[in-house]
Amino acid sequence: MIGWRTRAGTLGHWAGVTVLGAVTAWMTFDATGFELLLRFLVPDQRAVLYPTKPLSVLMGEQVYLTMASSAIALVVGVTLGLIALSRAGKPFRDLIMSVGNLAQTVPSVAIMALVIPLTGYGAEPVVIALVLYSILPIMLNVVAGIESVSPDAIDAATGMGMTPRQRFLSVQLPLAMPVIMGGVKNMLVINVSAATLGAVVAAGGLGMPILAGFKEYNDAYILEGALPSITLALFIDRLLSPPDTRDEAVA
Repeated sequence: MIGWRTRAGTLGHWAGVTVLGAVTAWMTFDATGFELLLRFLVPDQRAVLYPTKPLSVLMGEQVYLTMASSAIALVVGVTLGLIALSRAGKPFRDLIMSVGNLAQTVPSVAIMALVIPLTGYGAEPVVIALVLYSILPIMLNVVAGIESVSPDAIDAATGMGMTPRQRFLSVQLPLAMPVIMGGVKNMLVINVSAATLGAVVAAGGLGMPILAGFKEYNDAYILEGALPSITLALFIDRLLSPPDTRDEAVA
């Protein structure tokens, strides 16, 4: 019974991942079919597809902005989190956390406006803004994950003769990984949505039809950019979430 419920939870999880991925791909690459959906949802609009770029190109730009900023934020956030946990970095832990909090309190649009004179328009100001906005969740989850490891597990590893480096790589990091991955998932989901702001600084992405929809009072354009962004965020969230096997304990 337990095995059946576990398999059912895993199957349902991957079925959801497959459906969300398929829907996102369909909207991205089947322009004719997506146009029919938009005409059904907004029948009073003559133009329903953003004419400047195909949705496949916009999606590629959106994924680039999301992944580039997330990769940089992951490296920086993990590094700062490990520094805050280290013996040398503990005296500066509050300062590191305060800087991370400060970066997240500044609106992304304001960060982009501040860096445009240095970088110019394009992807750079968006990536910088998203990196600064994403460092804190990663850093906090690294610290929380490592500190949540049971002292008994660390003592057992020490009793086995492991060095501090071995304890970290073989015990603490694997046990902390679910918490760390939760921060990575939240960061990616947030960045998918926030990357639509790239349209404001000519970085492309799914924000382009949304911005055009606001300017031209065209709800179809807004939906063209919003729906793929939503399904992409849900796909990432589902993909990085563990399968629901909570019924195991009941059995």
